[in-house]
Amino acid sequence: MSDKIDKDGIDRMYESHPELKGVISKREWNFLALNNDKTLDFFRGIWRSHHKKNVKRGMLKKHKMLADDCVGMGKNKATICIGAGPSLNQNKKVLRQIYDFDSTKPWEERNFVFVACNHMFKPLLKEGFIPDFVVLVDAGDIALEQLTDNIPPSGQNVTLLAGLQCHPKILKRWSNQGRSIRFYITGSDGQPETYKEVTGDDPDRVSAAQGGNVMNMAWSLSMKFLRSTVFMVVGSDLSYPIKDDLEERRESYYCDKDYSSNIKNRRDEASNLHEGVMQGWRGFKLKKSGILSPDASVRYNVELERVLTTGNLWVYKTWIESVVLANANRLTFHYYNCSEGGILGVMHKDGEDYEDPDSWFLLDSECKRWKTRMLEDAAEDFIRAKRAIKWGIQTGARTATGLVQPS
Repeated sequence: MSDKIDKDGIDRMYESHPELKGVISKREWNFLALNNDKTLDFFRGIWRSHHKKNVKRGMLKKHKMLADDCVGMGKNKATICIGAGPSLNQNKKVLRQIYDFDSTKPWEERNFVFVACNHMFKPLLKEGFIPDFVVLVDAGDIALEQLTDNIPPSGQNVTLLAGLQCHPKILKRWSNQGRSIRFYITGSDGQPETYKEVTGDDPDRVSAAQGGNVMNMAWSLSMKFLRSTVFMVVGSDLSYPIKDDLEERRESYYCDKDYSSNIKNRRDEASNLHEGVMQGWRGFKLKKSGILSPDASVRYNVELERVLTTGNLWVYKTWIESVVLANANRLTFHYYNCSEGGILGVMHKDGEDYEDPDSWFLLDSECKRWKTRMLEDAAEDFIRAKRAIKWGIQTGARTATGLVQPS
């Protein structure tokens, strides 16, 4: 599977994926394609180098591919992916209740799989929350301290889901500390070819669509390998509250206010919000209306307020929205967006005034697979569905393969 985005094929893309027309504009698609090209040009050589080192230095031999022994682990379970955005603080109490109730059950009786981003690994362990998996995407060493410094004993049984293109230093240190790794590759330019070259194995068997950031990659891996067809994302804000003071902006980006890794690795997007900003984007807030939908789910009053974002963060948002839309009619799944306050799933009508309240809408109105919910309601939706079908969620054969990425 290729992750190449065809910037010149917007009309062909609309023809093959008509569900994107009117929701993802040509301007947005071209911006996404340009960013994709720049990313591939910059990282292609680095990815290939890391990929070869991780195989030749024995990391793959010591551990395994995710496709080797984890396929189907999430069947009849919902995946909860935990990001580090400030909206996570609104969900911590509910998340903890779900974890305390579910994590002590035998795996076959569990309802949820808990997946964390690298930033949240140590903070979660500190609070006694042990995720099943941590996902690593970055080819740099930005996550070295987050994943390998002063890790408490409670983290020993957490498995790292890492791309073979990830930094060898992080993977080696994680492995030397006695924790497991399950590898994957992406369909990005050069990755399948490199994997075939150094292993002789079929790259399609072990690859998933490249989502750009941890949260998107977690969804790809959950769908392709874990076979979990219900995905709930918390703390994926992809935005900054509007604050004039730079230090306040930095502290407001993560739920734990720890911006130090961004500073050390020169990824201080908080100080560059004037560059590549999608001006005037909106974040959403939910308030329960007290009215139930026909399917017994909760309805909300939705408030939208202006937030700050960057080109890169906006690309991550648009990627997941595009891929969910492109797969909505061919795969059976549900994507629950529980990141209250962020820009995920907040859409703008092409060419209309940003200041016009009627120019904004939620993706739910255009896509049956996308559901904007509070985490507690998303979890209740899932449990209710499992109870209604005693043998579990009916996934069907169509969910057994990977995602299609519009091109």
